[in-house]
Amino acid sequence: MTTAITLDRLIQTRLSEIAEDAWRDHRVMPVTHSNGRVLQLGTAATREQWYCQADHGHGLCHETLLTHDQASGLLGMYADDEPIPHPKLPTVEVELLDPSVGGFLPQALYHLSDVVAEFKRAQD
Repeated sequence: MTTAITLDRLIQTRLSEIAEDAWRDHRVMPVTHSNGRVLQLGTAATREQWYCQADHGHGLCHETLLTHDQASGLLGMYADDEPIPHPKLPTVEVELLDPSVGGFLPQALYHLSDVVAEFKRAQD
């Protein structure tokens, strides 16, 4: 008997594995679309996808985490440069599905407070 695996099924399985790994290794949780917020900074907006449940020394974080692309978009940077050169809170490396490539790639997640601080710094 041959079992056919569709690309959609493979992606769904891998996304579940990524979410489990992110929780186990980094205490990062995915946000379901129904519970996610629209985050706005200046004239740009993006949808919340991840949040941090780690303890950085002051209790559980509960802060939104943004991908490199999301942080760059909110800051108006569309180059490959690092959007947050010196984050105060540690970045989290997780493997994400990159729709432009169609494959799984490691990507840094930045805390929202670091993105906001970089935005304010650039405004001064």
